Amino acid sequence: MPAKARRAEDVMMISEEFNARTISNMDVALERACKSMPNLLAEHPARKYVAERIVECAKTHTQTLGGLTEAGRRAVAELAAKIVKAD
Repeated sequence: MPAKARRAEDVMMISEEFNARTISNMDVALERACKSMPNLLAEHPARKYVAERIVECAKTHTQTLGGLTEAGRRAVAELAAKIVKAD
């Protein structure tokens, strides 16, 4: 399946799986998490990683803005630790 079709499918899945408030919370949580390390998260794969962790949290733990933001910040910390290890 082409990448563009997969992205459209992912967006449809998220919009069907979560209500508007949760989607809004996930969006704000992603932006907050990414502001904490803008240089690290300038690349799409890094933002995608953080977004995936936030979605995972919303599916299995909490859908509150605070909980989703914390999940995003943990994901940023994981990425930062991986970069430090690689250096």
